[in-house]
Amino acid sequence: MNRRSAIKTASAAVLGGIVSTHITSCGQNNTSKGEGKASKNYLKEGEKFRNSSPGVLGVSEKNPHYFQYKGKEILLITSAEHYGAVLNKSFDYVKYFDTLAEYGLNYTRIYPGGYVESENQWFADGDILGPSDKDLIVPWARSNVPGYVKGGNKFDLNKWDPEYFARLRNFLAEANKRNIIVEICFFNCMYEKYWPCSPLNRDANIQGIGDCDYVAFQTLENEPLVREQTKYIEKIITETNDFDNIIYEFVDEPTTSLTNSQKAYLWIERLIDTAIATENRLPQKHILAQQLEIGVDFACDDRIALIVTQYVSLSWRQVGGVPALNSCYCYNKPIEINETAFIGSWINEKSDDLLAISRLEAWEFMIGGGAGFNQLNGYFQPANPSGENETNRQILTGLRNLRTFLESFDFVKMTRDRETVRKSSIGASINMISEKGKQYAMYIHHSFPKLNSDSYYEPNYGKYEPVLTLRLKKGDYIVAFVEPATLTTLKETVVTVTGGEGETLLACPRYSLDLAVKIMAKG
Repeated sequence: MNRRSAIKTASAAVLGGIVSTHITSCGQNNTSKGEGKASKNYLKEGEKFRNSSPGVLGVSEKNPHYFQYKGKEILLITSAEHYGAVLNKSFDYVKYFDTLAEYGLNYTRIYPGGYVESENQWFADGDILGPSDKDLIVPWARSNVPGYVKGGNKFDLNKWDPEYFARLRNFLAEANKRNIIVEICFFNCMYEKYWPCSPLNRDANIQGIGDCDYVAFQTLENEPLVREQTKYIEKIITETNDFDNIIYEFVDEPTTSLTNSQKAYLWIERLIDTAIATENRLPQKHILAQQLEIGVDFACDDRIALIVTQYVSLSWRQVGGVPALNSCYCYNKPIEINETAFIGSWINEKSDDLLAISRLEAWEFMIGGGAGFNQLNGYFQPANPSGENETNRQILTGLRNLRTFLESFDFVKMTRDRETVRKSSIGASINMISEKGKQYAMYIHHSFPKLNSDSYYEPNYGKYEPVLTLRLKKGDYIVAFVEPATLTTLKETVVTVTGGEGETLLACPRYSLDLAVKIMAKG
C-alpha cells in the first residue's frame, strides 16, 4: 500500500517533485520491453489476451470492460481490510466476510506472506498486516533457529507450513460460499523498515537468502532471491488452482522505493512467466493482473487481463481514477481501483468527511466505466473483524447503494461515454457509461484531489444547479435525478429529442455535493 512518508521522501528525488503526465495510451507504451518473450501458448485461438478457464472468474465475453462469474457479468465493489486476513491468525475472516456479504460487497485482496509489516505501524492497538510473532503465519515453516526480528525462530525456506495452506484454502472457501472474489497479490514494493520482517530477508531465514538491500528486492539482481520468489508464486498458485473465485496480481506499487523502473519491469516479467508456466501444468487458468505505474506499464501486455490502478488521480508514479480510465479504456480490458486512501487511518472521521470521500471516488470511477473498486478500510482489524462502527456502516451502505444504482441498468451493454455530455453551465467532473440511444448512467461532482495528496478528493460543498448540454439520439427519454447518498429520486422528467443527434438542454435540480442521473429510452 502507499506509504505516505516514503512518497514524501522520494518525490523530491523524482522529477523535482513534479510527476510527468506522460502515461500509457493505446498504441503507445512508455516502458521499454524485455526481449525474447515466450511463445504465446497461453492464448486460445481468437483471444486478444489471456483469459481464465470456463467457470473461473474471468473477463466477460460480452463486454471486456467487465468480469463474468458463474454465468453472468458482475461488478466488483468492496471496502476491504488491509491485506493481512490470512497471515494474521488472530483475524476472524468469517466475521469479516459476513459483514461484506451483508452489504452486498463481493471483493477482497490479500498479501499471502512475502511482505509483512512491523507491529503498530498504522494503529496503536495493532495492525492486521503487522501481526505479533505468535499470530504471524506465512507459507514457510519455522526452523529451530531463534533470531527472527519479530520474535521466535527464523524460517526454513525449504519447508512449507501445512497450517498456513490450510488457513489459506479455508479463507478462499469461506469467500466462495459468499460469492466473494479474492485478489491474491504476491508482493508489495519492499520498504527499508519492513524488509527485515520478510521471511525472504537474509536475517529472517536459515538459508541466508535475501542478501541484498530492499531496493533490489524487486529486481533480478539477486538470483537466489528471485528463485525463492518464483518458488513461492508456484506454490501459492498450485495450492489455490482449484478455486474459481480468485485473481492473481503480481506486485503492488513496484517502484515506490525508487527501484529503477526497467529493472522492476523485467522482474515482473519473470514473475508473470512463472505464473503462466505453472498454470499450464494445472487444470485451471485464472486472470492475471498488474498495477499501472508510470514506467511500469503492462496495460497492453496480452498476458495481463486486468489493469490495476490506485487512488483517484496521478499520485506520484501511480496512475489511478479518471486518468487511468481515460488512458487505458481503449485496451478493452477491465480496469479496477484496488486501493484508496486508508480510511480510519491516515484519513479518519475526526478530521475528514469519510462518507463523502468514499462516495466521490467510488461512484466516479465505477460510473466512469470501472470494473472493480476496493476501498482500503482500517475499521476491519483483529479486535474488530466485523468493522463495527457507525461511520463504517454508513460507508458500506453507500457502496451498496452504488451497486444498486449500477445494477438497475443492463450495464453489460454499456461502455465509457465521453461524447454525450457536450458541456456544463458550471464547472463539474462528469463521468458516464451508456448504451447510446437506450440507457445512460451519469455521475456529477465538483470536488478536487486534496492539495499535496492527489490520492483522494476533498469534498467541495456548494449550491449546484448545472444545465447540461447533451447529444442524444432521437426519441423520448425518462430522466431521473438521484441523490447518491440515499438513492432518493430528487426529480424525474421526460425529455424528447426530435432531431437526429441535436443538442438537448437538461436542467439539474439543486444539490450540495454530487448527483447521479439515470436516462432511459421509453418503450
